[in-house]
Amino acid sequence: MKNVVATNEFNQVVEGNSLGKDAWRRLRKNKMAVIGMIVVIIYSILAATAPLLPIYPYDQIILDHQHLRPSLTRTSGEIMMENRLKDLYFKAWRSGELVVTEAESAQIRKWIAANDTNKVWNFVFKEGEAQREAGIFTFNAADQRVITRLQDKIDTEFLIDVTQITFSEEKGDKRQDLSKMSYEQISRIYADLSNTDIEAVKAQTLTEVSSQLMNTLKSATPGLTAEEYAVNLELELQTIGESGVAKLGKTNLLGKISTTITRQADRDLKQEIREGLAVFPVERIIDVNDQLQAKVTATKKHERMYYLGTDYSGRDMLSRIIYGSQVSIAIGLVGTLTSVLIGIVLGAIAGYVGGKVDYILMRIVDIMYGLPYMLLVIIFMAIFGRNILNLFGALALVSWLTIARMVRGQVMSLKNSEYVEAARSMGGSTARIILKHMIPNSLSVIIVYSTLRVPAFIMQESFLSFLGLGVQAPFASWGSLVGDAVDGMTLYPWRLIFPAIAMTLFLFAMNFFGDGLRDAFDPQSKNEL
Repeated sequence: MKNVVATNEFNQVVEGNSLGKDAWRRLRKNKMAVIGMIVVIIYSILAATAPLLPIYPYDQIILDHQHLRPSLTRTSGEIMMENRLKDLYFKAWRSGELVVTEAESAQIRKWIAANDTNKVWNFVFKEGEAQREAGIFTFNAADQRVITRLQDKIDTEFLIDVTQITFSEEKGDKRQDLSKMSYEQISRIYADLSNTDIEAVKAQTLTEVSSQLMNTLKSATPGLTAEEYAVNLELELQTIGESGVAKLGKTNLLGKISTTITRQADRDLKQEIREGLAVFPVERIIDVNDQLQAKVTATKKHERMYYLGTDYSGRDMLSRIIYGSQVSIAIGLVGTLTSVLIGIVLGAIAGYVGGKVDYILMRIVDIMYGLPYMLLVIIFMAIFGRNILNLFGALALVSWLTIARMVRGQVMSLKNSEYVEAARSMGGSTARIILKHMIPNSLSVIIVYSTLRVPAFIMQESFLSFLGLGVQAPFASWGSLVGDAVDGMTLYPWRLIFPAIAMTLFLFAMNFFGDGLRDAFDPQSKNEL
């Protein structure tokens, strides 16, 4: 059958139009909205692909790398040496070994009184290096030993990562990935590896799992008695069942096996370093015993480069900001979706049904509007514990009120439309009319509101994290990173600046994008294009 093409009186092809096409045409003309959309997409891609990016683990603690400043060209070892030299030069100035003019000493004392520690360190380092190069200053024997030991540490220390462990019953058999094996199999393998009875291994594993669950209970519900904790632990064990215990036990045993392999590889590499045979980075497969084989990698610990510096535990700030975006964006999206779904359902029912239903629902909304929102969230978190799921629930608790009112007003303006009357006359049920006609024709309002709620949820989570009620370690969000950085922001400003910039850019981008959508979906707005 030949397709019929619509034409006008001038025989020109008439293309169909829709609300979506019309909105996209307006949105493309709004440059700030397009830029905001691109920034949001980039952030989302980075958050989604974080495990695939060539960045350091976000939760890996290296205490030697505490508070290393950002650098694009210098390794962590070089910065560690510079920090140690700054400390030694300062001690030399205090003891009178590093000689400076009276005016310079007076300036240093002023900086110390004003707590401008970075200026003091930078000055004594620059002056000390200049004097040492000129042959005017030399370190004493004790300080020189400190420098030598640190340099030896920088040159020799390394990090080992066990990337895969495989097992085979007999030589030549197909090897199995240990992480894909069952708890029973791994228990037997660990018992053989440690020369321990398998029943003793299982008993110890159950004790460790119970201890883990007890620690989780204590952090989630502090202040209970020992008897109450024991009852709660028993209930938790019954809830997760044997499969849950086996899953946790498997994780613990895999960690123990990995630790054993790491120690063995560490001994071998240290011997190779002493003999001058080690070449980094190392990638090799080692035979743990006749049945176990492991793939390990090793890199020089102090050759890492931290482009955004490190935090108080020596963790890479770049990794923590990227992984923090996962949590922050997820909180924004999940909180928005939850609040929007609740608001749509209740608002549509109130607007379409009307009468007593509308009156009761709107009075509930009015009452909840009068309650202090953040106080409710804080109380919710304090009662049910501080974890991510409870955080999602707490933020969505009363955030649906505004969208419920918006959808109610939209539905009330549409329920007497011709297409609704037609659907009603054809016997359409209330639920069908709401789902098929009311809500789809209110989507423009819902989409705009949703984009503007995402940054609001991120800000609320940041506030809770700042108070210590948000995301808990080892996880991180932009808010928790900013909260952790406040105490040392004068000495280590990068810990505050970089997560704050990352969060600010995303919030601005989402607001620009949301404003652009509002103008695109509302041709009568003040920014009509």
